Amino acid sequence: MPIITHVLLYLAYATISLTVGLALNQVGGENLGGAFLGGIALFCACAVTHAGISASAAAGRIGGMEKRMRGDSERLRSAHREIRADIEAMQTRMDSLEAQIAFAPPPQQLAAPQSPPIELKLIDQIVDKLGATLDARLSQIQAAPNVTPHPAATRGPMDLVREALVENRIELHLQPIVQLPQRKTAFYEGFTRLKDATGRLILPQEFIPAAEQAGLMTTIDNVLLFRCVQIVRKLMKQDRRIGIFCNLSPTSLADEHFFPQFLDFMRENRDLAGSVIFEIPQASYEARTSIEARAMGKLVDLGFRFSIDKVTSAEIDLPDLERSGVRYAKIPARILSEQVVQRGVRPRSAITREIAASDIAAVFQRYGVDLIAERIESEEMVLEVLDLDVPYGQGHLFGAPRAIKESLMEETAPPREFYLKQTRGVA
Repeated sequence: MPIITHVLLYLAYATISLTVGLALNQVGGENLGGAFLGGIALFCACAVTHAGISASAAAGRIGGMEKRMRGDSERLRSAHREIRADIEAMQTRMDSLEAQIAFAPPPQQLAAPQSPPIELKLIDQIVDKLGATLDARLSQIQAAPNVTPHPAATRGPMDLVREALVENRIELHLQPIVQLPQRKTAFYEGFTRLKDATGRLILPQEFIPAAEQAGLMTTIDNVLLFRCVQIVRKLMKQDRRIGIFCNLSPTSLADEHFFPQFLDFMRENRDLAGSVIFEIPQASYEARTSIEARAMGKLVDLGFRFSIDKVTSAEIDLPDLERSGVRYAKIPARILSEQVVQRGVRPRSAITREIAASDIAAVFQRYGVDLIAERIESEEMVLEVLDLDVPYGQGHLFGAPRAIKESLMEETAPPREFYLKQTRGVA
């Protein structure tokens, strides 16, 4: 109740106490001191009773207010959960729309921009190597005894690779890498695919051995890198910060003629350091030479990160990964199940206590490395990976490698001189 009401009540209590005291003195025959003490006692009793009633009423109001506050809090939490679910659904829809926009035909442009000088230097360096390799291959074929000059007689996997390069029949396929458990696309991995004259895809197991034998694998990998850089540029213009994993041949790191130009190219594009991740196989990483290790270090100094894939053993040296700038490790879901869960294989680290299988991902993250479970083909594999708290997943269950649209393929293709500068005679 208002404060004025309390004041008036206490005045009333005082008046009543004074009246009773006078009555005790005049009617009851009490002396003045006893009558005064009786009046004070009556006033105190009234005041204490009033204070108790007021406190009980205040406590009741506070209790009711707490109940209302708890109810309001529950309603706010429920509304927050609904809003959060709506936001996630909207974000998923926006990601889907952005993906469609990213691979939609580009608007008509007046003219293609000129390549920066550093890109031209890089292309010239790669073309020189490609031309020398193809010339050497042609000389071997022409010098071989008992070889008929008829094209059908000399045609083989190496010739298919050569023709695909000369005719620019190289495609970029992208496969999503999703964040778990939301399954939201976080990265893409780029794959190079070649086509023959009939449009048939040449499988990697067909062209990779031939390309490695001819020394052309570096060129193929760098076509992939060139296109990945263009794709990342296009996504950045749309305010999308999705990274792309690009396979980097170990021979590129050790090539004393090519790597300096390659390093200059990446230095000019160092603003993409957060979006371009170089990927090398586990076996190549563990067998890297001092030259290759220094080359990796120069790229790391520019801010670029590395990933290892084709992992065959979960017993990985985590401190070494941290020192070398490796920030992602792709381990097949089957390897995680068989080695980590069933056999108890653990990565090498400074942790001496026993590590539970569910803590493996946290141990990797302690050294700055994120785990990616790859080759996920079924929902059962997803459940096994989620039990290990692996943050990312990749596999046909989430999406197979898909070719980018033809218009985007042409837009991101290297200049034709990349293939034809020194190969006209061979073609």
